[in-house]
Amino acid sequence: MIHKALLAAVLLAAGYYDTAAGWDTVTIHVTNKLSTRRILILHCKSDDDDLGGSAIGAGANITLVFGQNVFGGTLFWCSAAYQDKRLSFKAYEQNDHNTFVKVFDVSDDGVGGIDVYSGNLLHISRWRIISHLNF
Repeated sequence: MIHKALLAAVLLAAGYYDTAAGWDTVTIHVTNKLSTRRILILHCKSDDDDLGGSAIGAGANITLVFGQNVFGGTLFWCSAAYQDKRLSFKAYEQNDHNTFVKVFDVSDDGVGGIDVYSGNLLHISRWRIISHLNF
């Protein structure tokens, strides 16, 4: 029995935890609201987890779901790009007062969002024009 408890503690410490077993999960929704009807490229990751890149069609959205680190410190950043423009934004930080659902809209102005539970508006990032895209 002690060995199982020790193994569970090691797996938790390493970030291997089962979100279905009751750990709080985080849901991020990102919608492409570009007026140019262009495909939006989105790539989100943390220091430990890379959620990969996605191509989001005009008017479409994507939902990202991930678990938090049981010891705290979960932080996810997203990069977005279309044509010759790029931006990045903090999608989630575990110290955000237990906010588990965030909604972001990507438009011609940049990205803005809302914390669904508190109703607080989230930081807006503006587009930058770049000569090449590196994710």
